[in-house]
Amino acid sequence: MPSDYQKQIKEIFGTADLDELRELAKMLKINHPNPRNAGRKAQLTPDQTVEVLELHRKGIGNTGIAKQFGVSRQTIYKYIYNAEHFSTDPDFTMRMNFMNGKQLCTVIDIDFKHEVVRMKNYTDRIPLRAFGVVENPSWADFEEFLKERCLPASRAGLKDILREMDVPFYDPLLIIEKTNGRMAGDHQWVQIIKAESLVQQIDRLFSLACKTAFGIGTASPKLTVFSIAQNQWLTTVWTLGL
Repeated sequence: MPSDYQKQIKEIFGTADLDELRELAKMLKINHPNPRNAGRKAQLTPDQTVEVLELHRKGIGNTGIAKQFGVSRQTIYKYIYNAEHFSTDPDFTMRMNFMNGKQLCTVIDIDFKHEVVRMKNYTDRIPLRAFGVVENPSWADFEEFLKERCLPASRAGLKDILREMDVPFYDPLLIIEKTNGRMAGDHQWVQIIKAESLVQQIDRLFSLACKTAFGIGTASPKLTVFSIAQNQWLTTVWTLGL
């Protein structure tokens, strides 16, 4: 005589036979391989990554950003870190995300030392791309792009405008850093990311190490940090007055 639990199983699955139940389990695994969405976490899109950076720059904490996007704080930290460390080539010191509203259109990486730009388009709509149909932009193309995203040098009252912006002289890049490249007549703008310098990296990592090891920050009177750059070699002298 079947037990109560066997009756319940038959009512739910239509059978209490072990072989048939195993086949049902296989079918469920194929059709619903990860019903709890466990394992690999959801990834943010490039558009969302730009938005995360903007929220971070406005002073919103990782917890608040994580809730907004339905991911963990660690995920937000990872995306912010990767966005700010966008290149393994130290010559590429700036990245521009060229946007149309909340849509990422073109990513531009800039090497000012050698006057080289690399770019990747994220839209098929040519008018929304930073360089239009150009796939391998030159430095001249980049300079023209900057000029198109700021007021012209011939603008009446230019000196007064620059003074209000706190820009010392007419330079399209300096102006875009203030205005985000926003222009009347469209919804496009530029998000600028500056690569963390070696000194900044060491300072950040050292601060983290001190906080972890000693429970103190670099501002503690017990800790003095001297960073000396000479002949492109960085020497860091740490004095711990413990």
